[in-house]
Formats: sequence, structure tokens, C-alpha cells
Amino acid sequence: MSVIRADVGSQWTNLRGWTTTELSFHGFANLSTTRDIYVDSPEFSCFGHQWSIRLFPGGRAESDEGFVAVDLLNRSNTGIKIQYGYGVRHPDGVEVVRCNKYTNDFAACGSQCSAYYYANVAPRSYLMELLVDGSLLIEVRMKSISIDKSIAQFIPTNPFNKNVSKLFNEEETADVVFELGGEQATGTITRKKSKTITYFHAHKLILKNNASALYEMCGVSNAEGITTLSITDVKPEIFEHMIYYTYGGKLSEEEMKNNTKDIIDACDKYGVVHLKLEAEACYVKSNTITTENMMNNLLYADSKNLALLKETVMDYIVANKDDIIGKVSFDSIPGFATDLLTAMSRGEQNENNINNKNYNRMRVGTLRKMLDEKGLDVDGSRESMIALLKEHSA
Repeated sequence: MSVIRADVGSQWTNLRGWTTTELSFHGFANLSTTRDIYVDSPEFSCFGHQWSIRLFPGGRAESDEGFVAVDLLNRSNTGIKIQYGYGVRHPDGVEVVRCNKYTNDFAACGSQCSAYYYANVAPRSYLMELLVDGSLLIEVRMKSISIDKSIAQFIPTNPFNKNVSKLFNEEETADVVFELGGEQATGTITRKKSKTITYFHAHKLILKNNASALYEMCGVSNAEGITTLSITDVKPEIFEHMIYYTYGGKLSEEEMKNNTKDIIDACDKYGVVHLKLEAEACYVKSNTITTENMMNNLLYADSKNLALLKETVMDYIVANKDDIIGKVSFDSIPGFATDLLTAMSRGEQNENNINNKNYNRMRVGTLRKMLDEKGLDVDGSRESMIALLKEHSA
């Protein structure tokens, strides 16, 4: 092997991710032209790996007569997959030798460096015409196509929910306007019209699948295609929570806990089912069933179709049956006997097993989960949910 000085020059990267490193082999004319005799360049860094070029001025055994060969060597202890190629420029700066770009997996450097060679870069006689101050300048172009799977990559989330939430109360594109603050009835008393009317702007397309009753109210539009509706039975702040939810919004725990019954009432009337069930779950979690309030809760659950609340009361009755049964009348509660028997017979081993088709022993949460997975209506009594599941069972 001849001993000759070689330098690593400048390095730059273009917009397509190709990194070019310039290598200078000095005294090229004096190098041996014997096949398989080579000169190594100093190491250079690229893509976190160390590399070098091995120049064969007389070519390798596989080279055509008179051609120069070049090896690219990975000298790092980790492998990498890259595309690469070579180029040589005329002293005036124009590239006149270009080797095709190859793709190869370079293994980690072991006892011998991982290398791939280009057997016929150019005829040596032609390269002699391209020397700069006696040096052969070779440009090595490299592009990494390896992916380090150990590095956590940023993947943006689907922007749909964020984009829909931006439409909440967006006046410019809305085709429905709700007026809150008119005359509001409370029992037999009708309050005077509020001095301040609160307006909420919405979109029929959003309401159609998320607030069915509100959508069905959208009838005649004005000349500009806007429907105006007056809502007199919901507080503005509760209505805002409800509409915000239909646009993908999330209520805080405090807002939910402080307004559970108002939210349930509004959502039950205007068809915002999932928020109603979320508020029901919050109500069950934050309120304790007692002998004194169980009848009111049963009646409320029955009036609003709150199967989870009814189930919770039934569990309380079973747990305290000796103090309750025979002492309290449940004649005003439709289906009470069936619900009570269900609560009494529900076996722990069956209540949450969705593979067991004994729907009658399943808890409300399990029935709702099964309905939701099938894309079916989750709002209804235990009986209606069971009937719907049986109807759509295989």
C-alpha cells in the first residue's frame, strides 16, 4: 500500500437530504497503478457514523483495464442503510464524472470494515486531466434511509376534533341561532322575559348526529339560510355546556358535579345522549343513596330513563332489604319487581362477562358497552337495551 497524504474537505447537505463530502487525494499521478493497491482517506463523520474512502488508482481485480475503483467503508460499530454515489468535477467546477447512486446495508464494523465498492469510476487517464494542483478531488454523496426505531417519533393527532371544536359558537358559518333568556316557566309561575338574551350559534350538520332533538327543531330558515330558535326551559350556562359538548368539548369535573341534574334534564330533552349518561354517572358517583332519598331517585331515574341510577338504587335495596321490603311501597315504580329480582339474582361471576349471553344478569354499564361497540343506541331502560342487543345478536 502506498503512503500518501489525503484530506477531508468541506461537507454540505442539500434540501433533499443528500450530504456531500469532498475528499482530496494528493499526488495522484505518483500513486501505484497496480491492481488492488489502495490508499485510504482519513475518516469523516456522516449520519452519526464514521466513514472513509479507499481509492484504487490501478483498479480492483473486477475493474476494467485502466479504470480507477473506489470503496466506501463504514468504520462504526453500528450498521446503517444508505444511498450513495461519487462525482468528480472539472477544475472549472463542472461535474464531468458521476457514478450512479446505490443503496446498501452497511453492517457494523467488526474485524473487517463493512464496505461496498464501485469498480469503474473513470479511466485513470481521464482523471489525470481533472487534477487540481496535483490532487484528485472526489465528492462522496450519501443519504440515510435508516430509521432509528428506538427514537420516539412525533406523530400529529387527527385534527378533526380540534377543527370541529373551533366551530363552537362560530357566528360566521353558523346556520342556527339559539336565543336563551326569554320567558322561562317554573311550575305554574312564568318569569318575566330576561333583559339580556344570550345567543348561541350552531351548525345543523353538527347537531344532526349529536343533538337529535335540537336538529329536528330546525325548521324554516330566513332568506340568509339561518334558523332562529328560542329556548326557554334551559339556563344559558347549561345550554352552553350542552352545545359545547356536541362540538367535542369536555366539561370539567367541577362543572359536571355542580350541574348534574340540570345537564341530565337538558340533554334528555334535546337528545344529547352521551353527555346525559356521563352526567348520570357523575350523579351516581357523587351522591349517596339512603332510605330517605331512594324513592325520589327511583322516580327521577324512571322519568329520565336513567338505567344506571335505577340499578344503583336497586343494589341499595337488596343490600338493605330487611329494613326496606314490606315497609315502603314501590307501586308507583314501573317494572320494580323485575328490576329487584335482577339485582337479587345477579351473580358476581356473570355480571361483567360480555361473552355470556345472559343479558338479564348483566350490569347497565356492560349492556351500554356492548351496544356502543355495535354502534347502537345506548340510551334506554334495561329492558330496551336487552331487547336491542337480542335483536342484533348473531
